[in-house]
Amino acid sequence: MVQTTVTVMLTCFNRIKYTVPCVKSLVEGNPNISFRFIITDDNSSDGTKEALEKLPYAITILSGDGQLFWNGGMSKALDYALHSTEKTEYYMLVNDDVAFTAGAIEKLIERQRDCSKEISSVVIVGATADSSGKTSYGGVKLLSKHFAKFGLIEPSKEYQECDTFNGNCVLLPKDVFFKAGNVDSVYRHSMSDYDYGMHIRKLGFKIYNSEEHVGTCNDNDISGSWRDTSLSGKERLKKKESPKGLPKKDWYHFIRKNYGFLPAVYHSVTPYLRILLGK
Repeated sequence: MVQTTVTVMLTCFNRIKYTVPCVKSLVEGNPNISFRFIITDDNSSDGTKEALEKLPYAITILSGDGQLFWNGGMSKALDYALHSTEKTEYYMLVNDDVAFTAGAIEKLIERQRDCSKEISSVVIVGATADSSGKTSYGGVKLLSKHFAKFGLIEPSKEYQECDTFNGNCVLLPKDVFFKAGNVDSVYRHSMSDYDYGMHIRKLGFKIYNSEEHVGTCNDNDISGSWRDTSLSGKERLKKKESPKGLPKKDWYHFIRKNYGFLPAVYHSVTPYLRILLGK
């Protein structure tokens, strides 16, 4: 029996307690899939790289300098996959803090193939839930044509079309992956996945959400972030401009690219007003 082949791309940094179980949950929970992993380890010091090397799976580990963050790490992994002579049927974007449920990826592939009977080359997004069962990441709907407002789409048996996605679990057929190319190198950490999904839509491909949650992944806590109103304005501003915050260059680029000049000006100002007003 010929197994379905899937290349998984992810990046990691000092999260051994998440990264290794994530990889194991994919392989052990989906026995009908032949997985190949391309993992960027961004100079972890907690033994992540060594633990991955001990796993009996097909894993290619790329090294970073500790300053790649999510977009830099994923860009390196995608670039390797795009230039590899070893092609697979599907490619997957994965966040290493997802604990996948058994059979989740096999179900995603079934859904992708069902969708593709009517529409060729469909991307399927795997929605995740937090520890309470609430949807945390997945397919996203644009709530405005002119402003950057987004809403998560709940998983459903109905085929719900997405405008973009979180990059926690995204299944791409090989033709979409090679047509889409790499993520935008302007970003350092956040917004890259939203931008990548919107790029795929602009190419004419459809994106659909999963039928059910594919695993557990807790949402990022705003405590200690630039959105934490308990912090001083100075602290919030510093965190906003950090790579994991909402740096002005990245944010302006995202809005300018996907919405236009005037919305970019508007959205560039509003975060500073929120900090100034303590909101």
